[in-house]
Amino acid sequence: MPRPLSAGKRDAILADIEAGTKARNQIARDHAVSPSTVTKIARDAAIEDAFDRSKLKDALQAKAVDDKACRLATSRRFLAKANELLDRMDQRHVVFNIGGKDNIYTEHLMDRPPAGDLRNLMVAAATAFDKHMAQQRHDSDDQQGLSAVDTWLRGMLGG
Repeated sequence: MPRPLSAGKRDAILADIEAGTKARNQIARDHAVSPSTVTKIARDAAIEDAFDRSKLKDALQAKAVDDKACRLATSRRFLAKANELLDRMDQRHVVFNIGGKDNIYTEHLMDRPPAGDLRNLMVAAATAFDKHMAQQRHDSDDQQGLSAVDTWLRGMLGG
């Protein structure tokens, strides 16, 4: 027979139940107890709607909005970085070398980056821009542009 739960653990589980932001099985995993233990604690506390999905639905909706805002911020950073890299292609550029038998550092200031550095800047800018565009497609409002998970969430949340 398993040992009884400590009062602290029972209180922590009850706090999670009352918060209503987690499913029963998630609470059980978080506290390393069985789902039936979580159900019993809710029943003993006379919480009848402990696992009402409407609260979970609200939490999932809020998380989806937060995730979208985070993706938008990252996307903006990619776009800003792409523009910064493109700007660097037309700016003065320091080329350097470390070499010779004494590993001497030498540098030279050029009006523009050399061809190899221009190519690297262009590839990096294009990659950043592509990542920005991929995020825009991911979060587009039309159904065809939604990822499978977002489509599923939208269907589950009735939106």
